[in-house]
Amino acid sequence: MAGANDGADWILKAMVAVAASDGRLDSREIGLIQQVYQDQSGRTLTADEVARAADANAKGDVLAQFAAASAVLDKPAKEEIVRSAYLVLLADDRIAGEERKKLKDIAMALKIPEIHFDAILEDLAIWLQGQKG
Repeated sequence: MAGANDGADWILKAMVAVAASDGRLDSREIGLIQQVYQDQSGRTLTADEVARAADANAKGDVLAQFAAASAVLDKPAKEEIVRSAYLVLLADDRIAGEERKKLKDIAMALKIPEIHFDAILEDLAIWLQGQKG
């Protein structure tokens, strides 16, 4: 995992961690993960690759990995990780407490201040509202 896709790989890791934190990945979450990953990396993921990423996350300490990556990821990359994971959190039209907590834990591991985290989510909510209108 080196090169231009680093950011996309971290986004994938965050999206899968948040989506799977309620104990399952549903088809809408998988579809959105595939779409966002393709937008970020230009590469297509199969549903099996998404499931393998979820399995890999389950076997490792994802928060420790994000904390370590925090030193090398720039602010825009960190914001995109949070934005992408939040989009997936909304994919199944419900926000499970575990999903919201996992997203917040990832943001904290990335050393994103809480006020900045809240602003990212608020900006995204406004953008999403504009997409519906």
